[in-house]
Amino acid sequence: MGGVLQKETVLVTGASGQLGQSLQYVLQQQLAHQKTSVVLDSTPIHEQMATFPAGHDYVFLDRNQLDLSPRESLSQDIDRLIEEHRPKAFIHAAAYTQVDAAELDEQAAFHLNETATDLLAKACAARNILFIYLSTDFVFGGKNIHQKPFLPLDPIAPEGVYARSKAAGEKAVQGAAGPHYIVRTSWVFSPFGHNFVKTMLRLAQERLSLLSEQNQQTSDRNPPTISVVADQFGCPTSALDLARALILLIATKASPYGIHHYSNTGTAHWAQLAGAIFEQRNLPITVKPISTEDFAAPAPRPHFSVLENTLDPKARHWKEALAEALSILKTA
Repeated sequence: MGGVLQKETVLVTGASGQLGQSLQYVLQQQLAHQKTSVVLDSTPIHEQMATFPAGHDYVFLDRNQLDLSPRESLSQDIDRLIEEHRPKAFIHAAAYTQVDAAELDEQAAFHLNETATDLLAKACAARNILFIYLSTDFVFGGKNIHQKPFLPLDPIAPEGVYARSKAAGEKAVQGAAGPHYIVRTSWVFSPFGHNFVKTMLRLAQERLSLLSEQNQQTSDRNPPTISVVADQFGCPTSALDLARALILLIATKASPYGIHHYSNTGTAHWAQLAGAIFEQRNLPITVKPISTEDFAAPAPRPHFSVLENTLDPKARHWKEALAEALSILKTA
């Protein structure tokens, strides 16, 4: 009798982050609805993935399995882990993503986003393992005076520590010279981790609770207001849809190696995204548009960082993706 054919392994860093948790959720959904055949065509990825078979074993690494903090043995620890699992592909989703905090902790941001990325990419390149690095629209800093979506090969202009550290990570992956995808994405939200959608829901609940307390003492029933920046434009992106795109990318390698962009369809500013969140949740919140200068964040933000989606040009609109994320949050 022949032996059981084992699935190839995919390693994923950042197990507890938005993308890591979204990958786990999507894979669990696949197992629950798995079918025996699939037809790859021009339909959007989120529709294809409903029937796409889980062809790999995904191993999710948190800090207990792979601590990427600075130490002399980090390179050896990475080699040991990769030799143990011998993966087909490696998704590096762990990152220093605290944009404002990075301005005060440049060393930590560059260590995780550049140095650790460099060690991982080189270890994978030496073994011909596909390496996938998640990057950001923040590499397109400043003002895009032409207001056209950015293509993967457009010149970058990172501003701020976070953006520069992610750009340095891109360069490290390219320098490792192994098979790789650099996938830039933008304005990521999900039912998991920390993100803008969950922040808006928390603020709304706080304001509505305060209003309820005040209404017990006064007849004033004006809806609460939340101020949100309205002069930064980007593409809100579901981490669930991004996860589906990466799973399909690894399974098919349908796109050439190199830099790609993934985002949901549609452009918005932050105040529009906030308004859609409150509308879909039927929350009586007024959104007050403000400027970037009014918000006065420590780190610079791109004014226009809309990405041209090269992985899935037929990706669904961000409002549809938002509805899925809110539905999962509601039942969680």
